[in-house]
Amino acid sequence: MNEKGLVIVFSGNGKGKTSAAIGISTRMAGWGKKVVYCAFFKKGSSGEFRTLKKIRGCRVLMFCCEHPAFSKDLEEEKFRKYFRSEWDRFLKKFSAIKKCDLLVLDEILVSVRDKLLNDTEIISFIDGAKRRDPITNFILTGRGITEGIIEIADIVTEMRCIKHPYPAMCAKKGVDW
Repeated sequence: MNEKGLVIVFSGNGKGKTSAAIGISTRMAGWGKKVVYCAFFKKGSSGEFRTLKKIRGCRVLMFCCEHPAFSKDLEEEKFRKYFRSEWDRFLKKFSAIKKCDLLVLDEILVSVRDKLLNDTEIISFIDGAKRRDPITNFILTGRGITEGIIEIADIVTEMRCIKHPYPAMCAKKGVDW
C-alpha cells in the first residue's frame, strides 16, 4: 500500500487547536521527520514556539504576526494588503522547501473566516503540494472551517468550548501562551 499524506484539521471555538498541532509536530520530530510549522496571526513569543524552535528537525515560520482582533491600530484595508503580502511570502517560502513530512498552517482557517482567503485557495495550495510530494502531511487549525475544507480533510476534529473563564480572566502564561 502506498503511503499517503493526511490532511488533519483542528477547528472550533474551544481551546486546544494549536496544542494538538504542536503535539503532532513534536511526535513527528521525535521520529526524525522534518516539520515546518507556519503560524499565522501570532507573534511567536509564546512558550510552545520557544520550545518548537529548539527541536531538531522542526522549522518555525511566522506570517502576518498581527490581527485586528488584537491590535486596534490596524486599519482593515491595510491589514488585508498586509495579509496578502504575507500569504505570498508563505507561498514563496514553501516553494523553496525541498521536502517536509509535516506542514502545519496554524490559524490559517481564521483567514477564511475573515475573508482574507477563500477555502479554494487553501485547497489549491494543498493539492499542488500533494502533487509535489504525496506523502506530506498537513495540519490546518483555527476557527473558520468550511465544507470544502472538510471535504478534502482526512481527519477533522472540532474543539468545543464547554466552560472557560474568558473574558473574566485574562490569558494565562503557560496555559494560554
